Amino acid sequence: MIIHSAELPIELTNGNDGRGGRWFSSAKIRKQIESLLIAEGHRRSEPFSGIVSLRITRVMGKRQKAWDADSWQRGNLKELIDALVVVNWFVDDSPKYISEVRFRQRADNPRPKESTTIVEVIQ
Repeated sequence: MIIHSAELPIELTNGNDGRGGRWFSSAKIRKQIESLLIAEGHRRSEPFSGIVSLRITRVMGKRQKAWDADSWQRGNLKELIDALVVVNWFVDDSPKYISEVRFRQRADNPRPKESTTIVEVIQ
């Protein structure tokens, strides 16, 4: 059962921009996402209780193509989940609190110029 759903103005990346061979500041990306979450009113007073699963949906913008099934695992999703921990969605991102993360993509964007990310918390 979905206990919370939020569409966030965040474009997921798949790491094809050279993350592996260069210095990469995941903390900087996490802080940028955290600031956006706070500005959009997504801070929670208490984290979700119990173990949850996450379903992440990449809503593709104009001219974006679907990724390979495993590409989402190396982009900025880790920083998004870490930022959700900071804004009190979860106590921690360990398996004690988040048992799994599922990913899907959609091309039926009602605002095709924008790419967004839907985060669904499932219990």
